[in-house]
Amino acid sequence: MGNILRIGVQVERSRAHGRMLLEGIAEFALSQYEWRMDLLDPRKMTDRETLSLYDGFIARVMDAETAEALRAVGRPVVDTYGRLDSCAFTTLRLDDCAISRMAAEFYADRLFTTCAYCGFPRIRFSDARGEAFRQACEERGIKCHLYENVGGASVSDTFFREEQAGRPADASALRKWLKSLKRPCAIFCCNDIRAFQLMKVCEDLEMRVPKDVAVLGVDNDTILCTFTKSPLSSIDTDPFSLGRRAGELLAELMAEPGTPPQMYLHPPRRVIERASTDVFQFSIPWLSDALVYIQRNLAKGVNASDVVRHLGYSHTAVNKAFQAELGTTVHQELMRRRLALACKRLLETDLPAARIAIDTGFKTPQYFSQVFSSTHGMSPDAWRRKRFACLQE
Repeated sequence: MGNILRIGVQVERSRAHGRMLLEGIAEFALSQYEWRMDLLDPRKMTDRETLSLYDGFIARVMDAETAEALRAVGRPVVDTYGRLDSCAFTTLRLDDCAISRMAAEFYADRLFTTCAYCGFPRIRFSDARGEAFRQACEERGIKCHLYENVGGASVSDTFFREEQAGRPADASALRKWLKSLKRPCAIFCCNDIRAFQLMKVCEDLEMRVPKDVAVLGVDNDTILCTFTKSPLSSIDTDPFSLGRRAGELLAELMAEPGTPPQMYLHPPRRVIERASTDVFQFSIPWLSDALVYIQRNLAKGVNASDVVRHLGYSHTAVNKAFQAELGTTVHQELMRRRLALACKRLLETDLPAARIAIDTGFKTPQYFSQVFSSTHGMSPDAWRRKRFACLQE
């Protein structure tokens, strides 16, 4: 065994994101037999005497004082917050633009024409997500309203170290903003705690979620997402993998001292759909129920007759409504969404195409391959290889 290396880790544990990030760091650390890990209190991150005891750090660097202390001790650092002006450390952070574009695409798929963004104004990650969401919405012809809380008290980045899911300090401003929005409206929140707070204000105003406002968060904190009146949909950012990658980067920096700092962006995994977004916008109200039913039952192999039976209308009436609003028949819409789900599974998992066929409701793997090849001009496996090759270029 080589020399023992002491690693200091400072990540907030008040949120699921931080706890999962720590789990990823811990899994990687178990493979590094010489590493000895310490969880550091944020107050210790400005004590240079304490910092000098460590050989490397993984930290959420949220303030200039912490950054200056880490620079002074001169040890390798991986910053998993990465939003200060300084580029002194190798940084691995969530890709705010990719997160926001995923949210915009999700709401566009539900045919919303009015969207809104609710974050913590003047906090860098929140503002970045809001601006990226606005741009992504406008590219799709969707109007987007940003919550600004003009004149309200602002919070600092370090607020998120002990962030709690209680009633928001700006509840009055949120109520006023929500009342100003044209409904129905799809709201994207900077994280799950903000979404939780927003939904509490919606309850106070007797606004129905998702009928009046659909709500989507970020982080997939399952406790927060479950303990809301309508279970909260959220974007899974895969913090476990982020933590593991942070450990890998620190090991590389310690093995090669003097490596110039670099920035790495960590993409989100997917939207976890729950009741808070179970709605589509149509002039024919029951069409929303039809698409919610389809989304929930794709993997069960539902067909057009199942959808018609669920709605309680005639085949002719249902297909006429689908043609008028979507330009497709029920069967075509089922197939479009089933193929879209299969494409996601091909990219997000390493499951074989035959398994994905069954999991997405196709009758047989052979039928899936036939339909996929007809639509995309190649087999599922060839399509997957091509997409991965493009991503690596």
